[in-house]
Amino acid sequence: MDMNQGHQTAQMTPLTEARKLSSTELYHPCDPGLFDFTTTDDIEPINTPLGLDRAVNAIKLGMGIPSKGFNIYVMGSTGLGKHSVTQRLLAENIDKNKQVYDWCYVNNFRENNKPSILRLPAGMGKVLKKKVQQLIDELKITVPAALQNENLIRETDLLQNELNEKEIAAFQAIEKKADEKQCVLKRSRNGYLIHPVRNDEVMSKEAFSKLSLKEQEQINNDIEELRFMVVNLLKQVPIWDQEMRAKKEKLERECVGITLDYLAGQLPAELLEIESVNKYTQKLKQHVLDNIPLFSGSLETEINEYTGQKLSFSPFTVYDVNIIVDNSKTEGIPVIYEDNPTFVNLFGRIEHRGEFGAFVTNFTLIKPGAFHRANGGYLLLDVNQLLNKPFVWDVIKRTLLSKELRIQPLEQLLSINSIASLEPDVAPVDIKVILFGSRLFYYLLKQYDPDFSQLFKVQADCAEEIDRTPEACQMYAKFIRHLQKESQTRPLSNEAVARIIEYAARQVEDGEKLTLHQGDINSMILESNYWAGEQNQDVIALEHIEKAIDEKDYRTGYYKELITESIHRGISKIETEGMRVGQVNGLSVYRIDDSMFGRPTRITAAVHLGQGNVINIEREVSLSGPSHSKGIMILTAFMRQQYEQREPLSFSATLTFEQSHGMVDGDSASTAELCALISAIAQVPLKQGIALTGAIDQHGNVEAIGGVNEKIEGFFEICSARGLTGGQGVIIPKTNTAHLMINQKVRQAVDKGEFHIWTVDHLDQVMTLLTDKEMGKLDDKQRYPASSINGAVLARIKRMNKAKNPENEDTKRSKKQKD
Repeated sequence: MDMNQGHQTAQMTPLTEARKLSSTELYHPCDPGLFDFTTTDDIEPINTPLGLDRAVNAIKLGMGIPSKGFNIYVMGSTGLGKHSVTQRLLAENIDKNKQVYDWCYVNNFRENNKPSILRLPAGMGKVLKKKVQQLIDELKITVPAALQNENLIRETDLLQNELNEKEIAAFQAIEKKADEKQCVLKRSRNGYLIHPVRNDEVMSKEAFSKLSLKEQEQINNDIEELRFMVVNLLKQVPIWDQEMRAKKEKLERECVGITLDYLAGQLPAELLEIESVNKYTQKLKQHVLDNIPLFSGSLETEINEYTGQKLSFSPFTVYDVNIIVDNSKTEGIPVIYEDNPTFVNLFGRIEHRGEFGAFVTNFTLIKPGAFHRANGGYLLLDVNQLLNKPFVWDVIKRTLLSKELRIQPLEQLLSINSIASLEPDVAPVDIKVILFGSRLFYYLLKQYDPDFSQLFKVQADCAEEIDRTPEACQMYAKFIRHLQKESQTRPLSNEAVARIIEYAARQVEDGEKLTLHQGDINSMILESNYWAGEQNQDVIALEHIEKAIDEKDYRTGYYKELITESIHRGISKIETEGMRVGQVNGLSVYRIDDSMFGRPTRITAAVHLGQGNVINIEREVSLSGPSHSKGIMILTAFMRQQYEQREPLSFSATLTFEQSHGMVDGDSASTAELCALISAIAQVPLKQGIALTGAIDQHGNVEAIGGVNEKIEGFFEICSARGLTGGQGVIIPKTNTAHLMINQKVRQAVDKGEFHIWTVDHLDQVMTLLTDKEMGKLDDKQRYPASSINGAVLARIKRMNKAKNPENEDTKRSKKQKD
């Protein structure tokens, strides 16, 4: 009982009457007299981002903390200028004293499939490449000359003569031994033959057979001894030859080494002072000394020996320097924006070339990605583009967590069989990643990716709008000047600036706010500039802004015209005169691309015996969004708390948007739906010349909605085309008054009394406007006046209860008679 009394007290709170707005309250104009300039050429553009203080502070924080994990997520909707603001801040606050580096891959002379990476001060990559190339070119000339040195030739000849003499002496010793054994040593095609000799003639087989067995055995033993000596000598000759070549190579290495040391010593001192370069040059020198024949011209390795075709790589390619990042012309530190963040574009690739039916590669075919180019600086990425690319997000996280950048083919990353490739050295990563995206993506990543919060600790939230104060309007004029200067358009007059400020308020759907979406404002300036050019004007005036707005509405208005035509032809039934029971004109907003317009929608309610349920037909056929379904549940709750405490609700009702075949969402029609339901129950007709919009709460309070300007203008266009009667208008929530930026046609009609706009804050005010009847308040006996709408509702409910449960009424009547 106490709870019921609480509800009754809430309903008995005195309500103010609905308020009719004047034409001056329908628009929040901007006075051109607010500005002390004639055209925007007279003022300076704004130098700091307008209204983005929160985001600017966050970006500066992220830039100032070098620690791991302080990457930045810049959030906000498209068109706020997130990219331009961030890049401007980077340019203004970047540490120009920070050391930046060139990155090069060179051959790993010990393991060719594992190229080595060099980090060099900016500009030194080109120097190293040039100097190494000069070194190799000079070696191609000096090495053959050094190998023709007279001393070297004389010493190698001595070594060769020494070898020859040693071989001759050895053979002569064997021949002497053979002579002592009465044998002769003869060279044949297959080697050396040993024959016994008698009387200076080779013994024939017949003569040998006539010898005694003892003599034959002695000769065979002698021949075997000599054969053993020959075999040992033939084994020793290659060893002597190898020793001779080693001595010759040593002489050549010493000779070439002197030249190589001299030429390598000519490299710039600033290069040799770099430890990694010094180690590389030592390995290069060793490789040159190990491959002297390559420089002497004795190896023809540029041509395939079987096909005669030129090979893909010169043999001197091993000495190339592959500069993958050249920061010689970079001012400050690198700032890279990658607009197509694919796996290859971010992390680099290893290319291959086809050669004789096979794919070949080497370190010179390593190509960099955006991470390489941005190393030591900032990498800017769009989240929407990033998450569309497979496998990229996980590798970005791995790179930032490990601080190591690997160039690895995707098929290897996925453990898929692939062609032979390289395993380049990993590059240490010193990079700050800045992501640009919507708030939705930020909170989704924060919710579902545990690594995201550890890697992107700085949230830079870009405001969508600013308060429309006189000071803000002055700053906004400078903001317009900034856009005009960047777009290189004609200057704008102060009246044109004032109109753009009004346009900015309309874009944000709030007369007391200004949008910060640069894209919308910049487009309007460019279009206005076009129309000023068409009229050969030097200044963008008010008329050009108006022309641009009208032309934009016309360009995007085809679908709007189709819906309007359908209403005028009676195909879509909308009544703007008379009164109907259970029928009301709600207001809907259509969004198509960047076009937004309002049109009335016929909402109807039907009531029948039932269990007190309100059926949302759109929901039953899966055309109701969650917000719309919520609105129906709220108005059902209102009906129960308003009437069920006095009478059981023995009825059911259906609500629908007539002739609506698409998805319906939003709760802005819940007040209209409740009015249609109450009208259907009470059998009280509603004015069809008045449309309404507004959300309802469980206590009957009317709450703010979106698209109020478009909704008012949409109903006005329909009424105006059919002829204004003076009784037509729109009911809106009182809290939407601040959002009004109604066009001039509606304001003129309101000023003439031909069209009206009322603001309300409770359902009672709405029903009074629609019916010219009072909703009715409880008297001392807790009853509604019979002539009131509430009284009619309860009376109808009682009749429906009686029709549904006649036996209960008979029981009550009998009990009353008995008493």
